[in-house]
Amino acid sequence: MEENAVPAQNGSVPDEIQLERLTLKGCVIPDKTELQERILKAPGDVIVGDHSRIDYGISGYDVFIAESCTLNGDVIAEGDLRIGNFCEIDGNLVCDADAFIGEGVTIRGKLSVMGNLDIGDNVMIEKGFDARGDIEVRNPMPVILYILLYVLTMLRLEHEEEIDRFIEEICEDDAHPLMLPSKTHLDESRLQVQTSIVIGSGCRLHGQIRGEKATVGSNTTLFGSIRATDSIAISSGTEIHGNVEAGHDIVIEENVRILGNVEGQRVTMDENATVEGVIKSVGGLTIQRKKR
Repeated sequence: MEENAVPAQNGSVPDEIQLERLTLKGCVIPDKTELQERILKAPGDVIVGDHSRIDYGISGYDVFIAESCTLNGDVIAEGDLRIGNFCEIDGNLVCDADAFIGEGVTIRGKLSVMGNLDIGDNVMIEKGFDARGDIEVRNPMPVILYILLYVLTMLRLEHEEEIDRFIEEICEDDAHPLMLPSKTHLDESRLQVQTSIVIGSGCRLHGQIRGEKATVGSNTTLFGSIRATDSIAISSGTEIHGNVEAGHDIVIEENVRILGNVEGQRVTMDENATVEGVIKSVGGLTIQRKKR
């Protein structure tokens, strides 16, 4: 098989599912995620929403990348790998199980698959491929539909709207996947989304965090700033090497260390938290002291 895949048979998608309206409901960075020099390394599964641009490689167990995404780096999956239609991958794809590559995907590196390979029409693989299992040339199920089924099954939810409620609590269990919502922009300088951001405990991240709301777990290190249009909550033991700015409330728990400025409508911080810059709070600053 050369760089171009041969014509495929189109799979059917239920009419009642409006794929173009489906977006992931929030950004979730699970416990112990690390943004290393050239790769975002997750402890479990990874889900990337459609029309995202990721200027890093991605490593996880099962990796799902929805339609029309651009990734500038290698994609490594210890389990299954699913790449949606019309994605561009400027790197290698490495999959230890089965791979599903959608229509019109461009891969500027090599594709290595230990299991079976399902591949769509007009796929370009510039440096060839190696598949140990069976190869079928067809268009697999659209990844955005697969992601919806995956999330609903994982959460044991019957209705998609229930995901909104669950996102507020999802960070408490490190078994949950890394979720980057539709139109995520991640590069060397920032992680920017149009939704809320939940960052787990024990993470190590670089760059500026931008979103609607931000929640940071305990003992996480961020080499950058956090800016949210709504609120920000930072759990104990976390260290922020930058500013923390919110349009509304900021809550800072014990033993948090912020090396920059803090600015919000109202700021509440523990007496054992440290802010090395200036605190600006129009609505007042509250220092929480433990009962003796």
